[in-house]
Amino acid sequence: MTDTIKTSISLSKLAALVRMDVPAQMRNCTNPWGEFKGQYVAPSTQKSAMTNTKTKWVIRCEPGTGQLEGYNVPAFIEAELNIPNAVTGQNVEHGTSVFASGVSSLELQRIWLANCGLPREQLDLLTVDDVRLNGVTITYLMHFSTRSQAEELVEAIGITGRILNDDCNVHLSSNDTVYIPERDYKVTAYIKSDFSHCAWIDGTTKTQMTEAAAYIVRIESVLSLPFLRARNLIPLVRWQDAYSTGLYERIFNDTVRASLRLTGGILRHKAPREEVMAKLTPTEATVLRGYLATPPLEPRKSKSVQDSVSPSKRFHELRKSILQQTRIDINIPWKKHSKLRCFELADSLVYPGDYSPSEDRAALSFCEANWPKIREDMQLAYERALAVAEARNASKVARVMGASV
Repeated sequence: MTDTIKTSISLSKLAALVRMDVPAQMRNCTNPWGEFKGQYVAPSTQKSAMTNTKTKWVIRCEPGTGQLEGYNVPAFIEAELNIPNAVTGQNVEHGTSVFASGVSSLELQRIWLANCGLPREQLDLLTVDDVRLNGVTITYLMHFSTRSQAEELVEAIGITGRILNDDCNVHLSSNDTVYIPERDYKVTAYIKSDFSHCAWIDGTTKTQMTEAAAYIVRIESVLSLPFLRARNLIPLVRWQDAYSTGLYERIFNDTVRASLRLTGGILRHKAPREEVMAKLTPTEATVLRGYLATPPLEPRKSKSVQDSVSPSKRFHELRKSILQQTRIDINIPWKKHSKLRCFELADSLVYPGDYSPSEDRAALSFCEANWPKIREDMQLAYERALAVAEARNASKVARVMGASV
């Protein structure tokens, strides 16, 4: 499924007095002289009821009214969860569904609220309609038959990304990861080799998964809140029909392929043939030949640009026309341009569809085949939490009644 998801769950359907039992982490704020200036909400770490892995939560509050005036009343739960880890203990193999991940986030938080003692009739009011996204990482898994094929794809992405984006970098660690940051999203690509965050619920899981990971390239589209807002994708319910509407493929094309300029005219890595040069105006051909020469003539220093009324505008016009007709971007030095792997990537870096682990590993993964069982397990955990809380509350009542007698 989706790798990491940031959700905000509204508690507005719950009675204000009930919400007061939600343990917000309030901290006092003082000035340098120790005088009280106010309070702020601190994040807390909560363990998943399914795997015991850690998740980050923040309880956002609003001012109380009526009999709760002067109190901070919990209003939202913001959480950041690596859903596959939080539910199955590993995120090596998993599917894509954002909707299933959002449902899981809701269920994990309902279990936690049940453990806090909130009653069933209130918690059952919380539904997917109350869940909004603050950010999400969609992971596209691409499986190869050999390790070298997987490594070659990551290498090609890294080379091309660094040429096209000055902010792109390749972080060399246990996971050699390519980072391509854009304005409202980020693309990363790597072969997973760091498994320190995995819980490995089943003792046989680790060997099976680590062996499988060597042949999988993880392509992640890290979507920010502005990205989601611009596409009306903040409400979780907007993702319910994401597969049938082709949403995941559109996001793949608009982020992964777009960041590497694989949409539209693909940039070439070889000098154009003479018949291509013949399509240019004499001025454009002169500028392009100078750009391709050894040593090269920087296009901005060409006579056509330097002698124009607006050199910046003139360069933009030449760049646009040459790009449209030859698929060469004269804003990129030819020494770098000739190393682009765009043609190779255009063929290999295509939307892979939802990932499905092999039958023997599906039962250990957060995926479509295992989703019914996962839902059942979360429901059972929810019922157990409610039963424990109800027994605890009944015991308290009995003690109070006994003391009063």
